[in-house]
Amino acid sequence: MRIPPNMTLTSPDLPDVPPPAELAAVIERFSALARRRREVADALPDAPVGVSYDPDRFAAGAPLLADVGPADLAADFLRAASLLLPRLAELFPPLSKDAAVLAQALAMGPRLAAPLLTALATGGEADIEALASEMGVAPGALVFCAREALAATLRARARTLSPMADDVLWQKPSCPVCGGPPDCGMLKEQREPSEFLVAKSGRLYLHCALCGHQWRFPRLKCVACGEGEQEKLDVLFPAGRDRERIHACRSCGHYLIVLNRAETSRDTDLDAAPASLIHLDAAAQARGFAPICDTPWNHLEGAQPE
Repeated sequence: MRIPPNMTLTSPDLPDVPPPAELAAVIERFSALARRRREVADALPDAPVGVSYDPDRFAAGAPLLADVGPADLAADFLRAASLLLPRLAELFPPLSKDAAVLAQALAMGPRLAAPLLTALATGGEADIEALASEMGVAPGALVFCAREALAATLRARARTLSPMADDVLWQKPSCPVCGGPPDCGMLKEQREPSEFLVAKSGRLYLHCALCGHQWRFPRLKCVACGEGEQEKLDVLFPAGRDRERIHACRSCGHYLIVLNRAETSRDTDLDAAPASLIHLDAAAQARGFAPICDTPWNHLEGAQPE
């Protein structure tokens, strides 16, 4: 994907302008995929909680699904794949053949679900390539398709577990439910115990790229490395869209896209929002920053540091 040629970041408060028109088709495909992922998750049965909540272990950094293994997720993953892969093939025609072959392979060989989930969790390239060869699909297509089915599976689990995720105990850069990375953040107002006190600058909530859970994180801190020195943290936004922000860290060189929804009642679909902000990914990468979370849409060609 090639970056918009004239993306600039400035500070003036100018009239709102849309993202580059050439990205509209890409944004719509990923937005439709996010909606279908939610529909598939809603179609999955409520899973038994299956976790014993230990506040001390949770506070130490163990997500709620830390002890839930591939075998526990395999049945729901297979169901999610059967519902999601046909729609994914419609949205991304170049993947249609691989998606169809993968759907058939999983239907005929459900035993493949557990090793595939294990390979996704460990990031083992050799295991992915071996499974891709066995199924007859391209490794990249296998990762993309399987990860989407896994995301729907974990989203169904988060439906039950999210109320157990205590933001006071957690406040870590990975998801308290599934341990996934954040693909974006949102600043929103949060009332204090007194109804008269509202955090006007907004509290930062991170959105999990896998299960969709949102959790609170310290606002003035790098999500990637924990840097807290303000002179090393940049907040950048495009002219005319000051509610779309890049939080960038000069210590570790990473960035996170953040939407500012403080002092506004506007609803935001955080499942679909990250893909609609590709122009910010392009601008951040053109300045030499790398994304905290790799996504299918933020691998940008031509994003050379300025």
